[in-house]
Amino acid sequence: MLSSLVDKSILIRDESHRIVRFRMLETVRDYGRQKLRESGEDQQLRRRHRDWYQQLALGAEAGWVSDRQPYWTARLEREQPNLREALEYSLAEDTEQAAEAGLQTAAALFMFWTFRGLYSEGRRWIDLLLDHPAHQSVPDRVRALHAGCIVAVMQGDSSAAAALLEEGHALAEQDPTPMTQALIAYADAGVAIYRGELALAASSLERAVGILDSNRQGFLYAAALSALGSVYALAGNTEQAIECHRKILSVTEACGESLFRSTALWGLGVAAWQQGEPSRAAELLEDALRVNRRMHSPLIAALSLETLSWVAGANDDAERAAVLMGAVEELQRSMGNPSPILPMVDDHDECVRTTRSALGARGFDAAFRKGRAMGMDDAVAYALGEKPADTVPASGPAVALTKRESQVADLIAQGFSNKQIAAKLVISQRTAQGHVEHILTKLGFTSRAQIAAWIAEDAERQAH
Repeated sequence: MLSSLVDKSILIRDESHRIVRFRMLETVRDYGRQKLRESGEDQQLRRRHRDWYQQLALGAEAGWVSDRQPYWTARLEREQPNLREALEYSLAEDTEQAAEAGLQTAAALFMFWTFRGLYSEGRRWIDLLLDHPAHQSVPDRVRALHAGCIVAVMQGDSSAAAALLEEGHALAEQDPTPMTQALIAYADAGVAIYRGELALAASSLERAVGILDSNRQGFLYAAALSALGSVYALAGNTEQAIECHRKILSVTEACGESLFRSTALWGLGVAAWQQGEPSRAAELLEDALRVNRRMHSPLIAALSLETLSWVAGANDDAERAAVLMGAVEELQRSMGNPSPILPMVDDHDECVRTTRSALGARGFDAAFRKGRAMGMDDAVAYALGEKPADTVPASGPAVALTKRESQVADLIAQGFSNKQIAAKLVISQRTAQGHVEHILTKLGFTSRAQIAAWIAEDAERQAH
């Protein structure tokens, strides 16, 4: 049947990396929706679609700490338009079932949004779903409040995080189950970290880890233990930090997990840095980057590159340090994270000061811009010494964009927003967003600024 629909151009077959997907042209899809509405089947189909993607998200969450993690991450990446559609329908229907489906789906996507650096998207959906008018169960709402609180903290919005946490505490009193207590303790720690209350953060995370210890294959155990290791490091308790990260390694190496393993290697690298072992720190941080190549997480890349910049600065390699810091800033910007990637601002500030002093203002700015112009893959390759940094992305002119993608890329270079692109090309805003995401994926970029720079470089090459 699918082959017949492809032959009639009702469906379009796309294949990428041996993954086959089918899609419709927007006009065909809109016509189909119109016919569904006329037949009265539209709502039933949308419920089935929402429920199916709810189960997909829950399945990904359950299998997150496993060797299937790359599969789940890639699957969720491909399914983002469908997941957004499912979440939208959860908001559109004023029923308890819809509210439950929406909150469970959003909470299940928490780790995906975090490691992919999709903070703004995660916060938007969580905030909208928490405002759903239908009744919501306490466990579902607390899970969503926890996720919203942590993401808000990651964006440096401590006031919003505190408001979510306050409601979480009130609900936890109504339903004092172990999981509810663990989630609120974890959220308590997140707010405390960014207030500089390290003792409170440590005690809260110790409580959360103690509760979650019964399920070491669950992502919350690894996440809380990782956060506890970071808090110990901030407080100068290096040996305790090392113990936390080694526990994570023992779990993740046994089951083939990658993201928390990368995070643990980064944490051990920070510990080595604090113990005055820069060479050992560099080895661990480079290992973190290599493991992360399976997952392509901008968060882990930014954490590791930032700490490597301190090592480079301490080794009197000022240009390398400045390039790495520039790459981190661009990764951070692409994640919508205005706050420092690490609360260890003293190390960052000292690296900036010594590097700027060594290079001079002009030299520092040039090296910093060089780093900002890199895509994540190029920045990681540079950090690993695999090839020299290149301000012109390697994926540049060899990448073939479709005619429509080229139009979208040109408009991005002119500073157009997705809404403006949609109006200019007479397409929906969601379609415009899809084109932008495809362009970023094809070029291996993480931000619109990199697309604009690539367009400018390409125009210059053609002019010459």
